[in-house]
Amino acid sequence: MSNRFDNKKLLYLLIGLIAILLLTVVIKIPKERATLRSKIVEFDTSEVNKIILYPRVSIGNAVEFNKNNNKWKVQQGNIVSATQEGVVQNIFSDVLRIKPQSLAAVSKSNWKEFEVTDSLATRIKFLDRKGKILADLMIGKFNYRQPDNTYAGYGGNNIQVTSFVRLYSEQNVYAVDGLLPFSFNSKFDDWRDRTFIKSDKNNITSIRFVYPSDSSFSLIRKDKVWQIGDKTADSTSTANFLVSLGILNGENFKDDFKPVLSPVYQVFIEGNNLLSITVKCFKGDGTDEFIFNSSLNPEVYFTTKKDGIFEKLFKPKNYFLKQEKKR
Repeated sequence: MSNRFDNKKLLYLLIGLIAILLLTVVIKIPKERATLRSKIVEFDTSEVNKIILYPRVSIGNAVEFNKNNNKWKVQQGNIVSATQEGVVQNIFSDVLRIKPQSLAAVSKSNWKEFEVTDSLATRIKFLDRKGKILADLMIGKFNYRQPDNTYAGYGGNNIQVTSFVRLYSEQNVYAVDGLLPFSFNSKFDDWRDRTFIKSDKNNITSIRFVYPSDSSFSLIRKDKVWQIGDKTADSTSTANFLVSLGILNGENFKDDFKPVLSPVYQVFIEGNNLLSITVKCFKGDGTDEFIFNSSLNPEVYFTTKKDGIFEKLFKPKNYFLKQEKKR
């Protein structure tokens, strides 16, 4: 009698546990899942007319991206510059593909832990032409985690990276995959167009070097042979120089420079199916400082040392001439 009574109690207990489990599955789990968004933000990129970025590294100095006549410019303070090619499209792509993996916190008291407070986060806002905010995101810290299965990532790919974000108007903090802070926590100059020279070496037909005194000369291609006057240029030296003209970016911006004197050095690059390129070089304040300007990016000046762009671009005539072998 006692055994049957005990068995009955165990049966009731088991039924109760199963009921609790079912309630958890049916009610609690769907409720928790409902707090997770399928996407952090969602908007039509064609409606975005302005992006305001508050990088943590800029200590409150906003970086603005403004669209005018379908062209994007980046601005900080009074400095307005062209953006790097594709940089705004990359911003859209990085933000719109953010998908929350889990809910990291639901209270403002946890914001500092995940670095999503006003002073610790990188904030990014997207606005339309009327100034309406389409999205407002706070990007916090990131961390690394070793996966449970140490063999799954054998070969160096076994580190998982998680970043933390929240919507500015909400308290929830979400964990997302990837190094998201690295995509946006950048200084103003990192977003700017550094294009200095961009060309196809096969289309170049002449390069004219204008130097002080009587040291100017021209490098001209005639019937696939490069010449300086009536002399044949060294093929290896010329080929190496032409390769360097493929993509040459400026180094440091010199936003406060206003030329008052004529350039000391100039290079003129011309060719077939090629936009003519003019490079001007001015003497800087220091003995080893030079300031450059390119017709491909005419509103921008770059500063460099003599062993930088100057040495790459302003070659002496004897660099291109064949050197006689010593006997």
